[in-house]
Amino acid sequence: MFKVITRATSMKGLTLAAFSALTLSVITTAATFAYKGGMDAVTLVAARALAGFLSAAFFVACLRRVPRIAPKMGLITIGMSVSQLMINFGYMASVFFIPVSLAALIFYSFPVLVLIIDAIAKHRFPPLGVTLAFVIALGGLTIALGPSFNTLNGFGLFSAGLASIGGALLIIFGVKLTRRAGALATFFHLQLIACGVTTYIMLLFGGPALPVAKLGWCALMVACVAYVVGVGTQVVALKILEPAPAALIYNLEPIGTLAIAAWLLNERLSPLQYFGCAMVIAAITIAGQGWAKKTANDSAED
Repeated sequence: MFKVITRATSMKGLTLAAFSALTLSVITTAATFAYKGGMDAVTLVAARALAGFLSAAFFVACLRRVPRIAPKMGLITIGMSVSQLMINFGYMASVFFIPVSLAALIFYSFPVLVLIIDAIAKHRFPPLGVTLAFVIALGGLTIALGPSFNTLNGFGLFSAGLASIGGALLIIFGVKLTRRAGALATFFHLQLIACGVTTYIMLLFGGPALPVAKLGWCALMVACVAYVVGVGTQVVALKILEPAPAALIYNLEPIGTLAIAAWLLNERLSPLQYFGCAMVIAAITIAGQGWAKKTANDSAED
């Protein structure tokens, strides 16, 4: 399903994507502590983007490489940047109007959107096993998150849906851009645009609203580090993987968030939620092994 040279390379891409997803899952819990420390959501998003840009600039300076992107890739670069902003602000806005569990379920349906878009682009249906893996993973997430439908709000549903579309487009555009411009150039320009836009929005809302407690500052640092590492490894993984495998792996992110919340926030998971998590992990593991095996077979035929 995706074109890489060896099984080892494909496993590297899948492992990087899994590491990225689990690292990004730290941000939600870190954000909770940052908010308790006096920070607001808009400032946190801007701070993450600033940390991302400074990190990208540091790597560019150390490697002495000019992060050029060809003019013909400009629209894809803008598309990927807008997609990231759709995720950041769409998901952030949705949780103020609908239950967090419902917002998370809607957002994390984006892997299915990627599978559909990828199939349309390639003019062929995905294999039955792949389709089942996506369905099982989404079903597992539904069970694990246990979404509440008690409070429904049109704007909240729209915002979560917008974030989901952003997640799908980020994967689609990311695969194209990283392969043509490279991971470093992609990461640099993605964070440059995000830093500028989020800083402007933060100032527009009267920010920055910085933490007033030590806990808030520590949580901010954790969130920023998790963001830099998570997004950094994400762009490297997207350079290796095809859209569908990359998207499926990111079902691990909400599972990681649940595990961290259960550990740090003393939130108990029911046996049914554990079963849902197991469904997601099983779907990803089986599909990942299948993709890696197919890669090895394709490489042998070549």
